[in-house]
Amino acid sequence: MAEHFTQSEWDTINDHLDQDPSAYGLPERRDGSIVLLSWNIRKFGAFQENGKLKKSSGAFDMIQKVCASADLVAIQEVLTDTASLYELRDRLRAGGSPWDVVVSDVTGMAPGYDGMAERHAFLYRSDRIERGDLASDLSFDRSAVVTNTNAALQVMVSKEVEKAGKEGFFKQVTEWLGGQSKLVGAKFKRFVQFIRTPHIVEFLVKGETGTYELYVVNAHLVSGKSKTERELEFFALLEWLLLDSRTTCVENGKTFVLMADLNLDFKADVDKRRAAFEEYMTSINSEKNLQAKVNFPFLDGDHFTNARGTETFDHIAWVTNDHRFPRGRHNPNAGTFGPDEYDYGMFNFVKAFADAGPGQASDGNPDFDKYVHDFTDHMPIWVRLPIPHSNQTDFSVSED
Repeated sequence: MAEHFTQSEWDTINDHLDQDPSAYGLPERRDGSIVLLSWNIRKFGAFQENGKLKKSSGAFDMIQKVCASADLVAIQEVLTDTASLYELRDRLRAGGSPWDVVVSDVTGMAPGYDGMAERHAFLYRSDRIERGDLASDLSFDRSAVVTNTNAALQVMVSKEVEKAGKEGFFKQVTEWLGGQSKLVGAKFKRFVQFIRTPHIVEFLVKGETGTYELYVVNAHLVSGKSKTERELEFFALLEWLLLDSRTTCVENGKTFVLMADLNLDFKADVDKRRAAFEEYMTSINSEKNLQAKVNFPFLDGDHFTNARGTETFDHIAWVTNDHRFPRGRHNPNAGTFGPDEYDYGMFNFVKAFADAGPGQASDGNPDFDKYVHDFTDHMPIWVRLPIPHSNQTDFSVSED
């Protein structure tokens, strides 16, 4: 079996996709609206290694095609080497539009230690979206980290070590601590700090009747076997946004937009998870009297964002007090408000590749091995918003 598609196979795929891109969820760029696109591009780092392309020409061309359909792209899994990121920017610029880059420092590691070293990156069309003043990591200060660490260690020690007073206690403590010279986050049962620190950048979308002031959070939360740690990171991030929204959103009129691979497996038990999510939101709103509203549209419907179609890892969501942004109750009507109004979707490249022919194995199933490593293993997701204008949909509601 070929390691990846041949160039001829990529040509076949492109010819098929170009006949009807919207049939597979690829968004169309329109003058009256912007498209925000979030995408985990697998191991997007070096462009070449030892004179050979890290991704095939066909795969890189498809990445460019997808990104060119948007106005702001949040990319997760950008590696330390940013050559592919800047190659992508240069190719997009060669298409005639002014594309710019914002990229974070390396996160998920420390000097001398192996870790989940990645960057977060944004590509944006500067003729349609402007950079604001803010660019920062989203993290907890030292006092919070110390408090979280102490609480987590207390729980961990109480479970791992027998109670004091028993014979051999101090020997057991010494041996156990000796094996913890590197305290891996997955061992903690309480949140301490993000393994990969989210990155937040301000973007402005100006229109005839006003401006969207967006604080866009790019995040790739912890992966791996520890479901508990993944959930802890998610709810810590959500709580950070919600509690800060009292100032950022309600008082200052900004909107938090989360564009992220959350690594939460919303799948068969999606209804149970949605119920738990709603219960959490109700609880924190009641306790803190928050006014900003949250919408996670990709929790509605069947947007399974990993290539194998089993999980909803990837999300675009917002926390806002701005009535120009839809609430959750409006998601079922997305795409019906007008061609430049609110819509959202996912580019299902697995189906596109299979329908074109080269992406389908002899048994009729998707031939994942041909593209999940060379191209990527996550679907791009997107949201369309109108550029502010006098007749855009008002999503104010009489009661919440």
